[in-house]
Amino acid sequence: MRGYQGVLAAICACGLITACASDPISLVGSGVSDADLRVSPAQANLLDAAQTLQTSYRENAWVSPAGAMETARGWMDRLTGQPAATESVAPDQPGQAYVQYRQLLTLQVNDANELLLTDVALAGAQARQLDQAARAIIIQPAGFTRSTLTRDLAEVETAIALTREAVATFDATVVLVSTRLSDAQVLQINTERDQLAFLSESLRDRADELARLRREIRDTQPFS
Repeated sequence: MRGYQGVLAAICACGLITACASDPISLVGSGVSDADLRVSPAQANLLDAAQTLQTSYRENAWVSPAGAMETARGWMDRLTGQPAATESVAPDQPGQAYVQYRQLLTLQVNDANELLLTDVALAGAQARQLDQAARAIIIQPAGFTRSTLTRDLAEVETAIALTREAVATFDATVVLVSTRLSDAQVLQINTERDQLAFLSESLRDRADELARLRREIRDTQPFS
């Protein structure tokens, strides 16, 4: 009987995770809309930064469309107060889609280097904008509800997964095009890459803080 119950519990858990992966935002289940979040300027800024980052990262092939499972797991970890998992699933061919999309192996060397450097810097700038928007909410949390903070947390968790994947993409890209780059060019790119990696870790801290705020108001505000 215990064995059967264990199997049943595992099946239920898998079903929940699958639902999360298909649409992480749907887990909020609170009816929070973009309009609800835009009532607060701070949360409107976070939403804009998150949407810009997600669109840009996917359209520029810095990340793949996959990764929803990892995002959902991290989102659930924050809500339950559990430490976030550090493991991530790497794409089958990291960097290959980006290299082909940007034609980094066929462009003139200087053009390819400039394009790669610009992309890494832009990815970092967009992550920094989101980090700053999240900080603004954490510094002055008054007036926010559990439901809107839950949506904020989901946006930040998504950004964490995307920035981590972008770092892996750029690392792989440097390897793929290394024969076309000078040591000085590689150093420039890696400097911007390190900034992006730092910001990805900073976003993880912001997610922890948003989850803490959400738990702190649990007993003072109804989930609506």
